[in-house]
Amino acid sequence: MSERLHAYAPAGLLGAPPPRLARAEIRRRLLLAAPLTAVGFAIWAFGGVYGWAYGIAYLLIFATLGAWAWFGWRGALAMRWQPIYLPVLLFGAWAALQAATGLSAVPAATAGALLHLGAAGALFLLVSQTYRGDADVEWLARSFSLFTAALALLAILEALTASHGVYWTFTYAYASPAGSFVNRDHFAGCMEMLLPMATVAAYRQRRRSWLEFLPWAAPPALGVAAMVLAASRGGLVALAAEAAAGLLILGFLERRRGARAERAARQERRSRWAALWLAGGLTLGLVLLLGTQRLQRRLAEGAAFRPSLEQRAALNSSTLAMFRARPLTGWGLGAWAYVYPAYARFDNGTFYAYAHNDYLQLLAETGVIGALLAGWFWAVWAWEFLRRLRRWPPALLQTGLRAPPAVPLAVAAAMGCVGLLVHSWVDFNLHIPANLLLFFALAALALPPAGETVNSL
Repeated sequence: MSERLHAYAPAGLLGAPPPRLARAEIRRRLLLAAPLTAVGFAIWAFGGVYGWAYGIAYLLIFATLGAWAWFGWRGALAMRWQPIYLPVLLFGAWAALQAATGLSAVPAATAGALLHLGAAGALFLLVSQTYRGDADVEWLARSFSLFTAALALLAILEALTASHGVYWTFTYAYASPAGSFVNRDHFAGCMEMLLPMATVAAYRQRRRSWLEFLPWAAPPALGVAAMVLAASRGGLVALAAEAAAGLLILGFLERRRGARAERAARQERRSRWAALWLAGGLTLGLVLLLGTQRLQRRLAEGAAFRPSLEQRAALNSSTLAMFRARPLTGWGLGAWAYVYPAYARFDNGTFYAYAHNDYLQLLAETGVIGALLAGWFWAVWAWEFLRRLRRWPPALLQTGLRAPPAVPLAVAAAMGCVGLLVHSWVDFNLHIPANLLLFFALAALALPPAGETVNSL
């Protein structure tokens, strides 16, 4: 009981924790920070699309997984089973079965895809096992906010200096770089996952004076401005979906807030609206200052941009034809690019490595079996996330021990996942290692922490 109180009570209220508990807490935070550091490295290393980049990131993740297993085996930390692990394990087993039994058209490609899937699964396990909600909110919110600002600022400076390459040095013949990513759509995919986290970090500071609030409002404002400059159509649609999801969740939480003193409620509304107007004004000012010409050109490109809307429709039709040829078992995880030419509905001389629709590609590669396992994962995830919201407000608030709010961070993580899931209808962000890792890290942060007994907002 005392360990739980030390995990959730404000610093200094219960005195210093015992030395053994302090060492365990440091160990836990390192096991949480290490895989998140790997995600950050992959993002800055060109989105992790090169072997050396994702290789270093995966090595750090698997090394951390080994350390976590070692400490767990020795009884130095708790290892808790969660129901959502079962569909993850079964999906991995299904892909391995495809590679081992000849169900995959290209076993080597399936084995390579299993490496990426294994790293994402290991990251999901580590974050879901070591994240402790209220105990980690402060440093996670600050880290995400700073990271978002730095990445957005890089993209803005590259655009304003008319750079045609990443870091002003690395150029590509058939790409449109933005920030640290080779492709601006993948930069948008990363930014749409980071922006809700930075926004929540600013939201938590809404009661500060406007001078103190400005540094917190700057990261989301810079992020939106960077996305406007990147001019990703799918990214803008994803942002709109995130905003809609955020409003729905906020309305749900407001209904569960319960009775409150009217004066306190008025003060809360005033601070919220003041923060909203200040952050919105800063964002609009940055967008107007940087200009929207790139976005206007991008929206006007339509059929001229490759793949065009018509070509994307043909890609979708081709992928569905692949699925109909093997509806139950699919062609093998990662085998789409090798099988697609036989089912292509058009040929413009371009090699397509991905279907530009992650859902249809998953269906074609893993069949109905893989789609059902993926749907099982997301059904459990949605249930666990909603269970977390339904448990708010917590009993902890009624005892007078007001802990840092973990629920807003969970909402932000869920919004980031929603944004990328929407974007995945028209792109292949989940095949970009950095975005894949960040996506599953956020998916874990949105769930109730392992062993959590209380939540707060």
